[in-house]
Amino acid sequence: MAKYVLLKFKINNNFSDWEKTFYAAQPFARKAGINSISHSYNVSDNKSIMVLMTVDNQQSWENFYNENKELISSSGHILESTQTEYYEN
Repeated sequence: MAKYVLLKFKINNNFSDWEKTFYAAQPFARKAGINSISHSYNVSDNKSIMVLMTVDNQQSWENFYNENKELISSSGHILESTQTEYYEN
C-alpha cells in the first residue's frame, strides 16, 4: 500500500529561494524513506506552498521533520503554518 504525505505551509521568502533548500535536502529525505512527488505554490498566494511525498510510513516523515526543523526553517518555511495530511492507496 502506498503512503503519502501532503504538506501545506507558508514561506517568508520567495519560492525560488525556498526551492533551493528543498532540493538540497532531498538526499537526506530519500535516506529517511521520503520521496518528493511534486511541490508548487498557490497561484493566488505565492507564499502558500504544497509538497506531496511518498513515505515508508507516517513515523518516517515525523522523525525527519522533527530532527530537521532548523534546516526546514532555514528554507523560509514557517513551521507554525504547517498542515500535514496523510493518505494511503
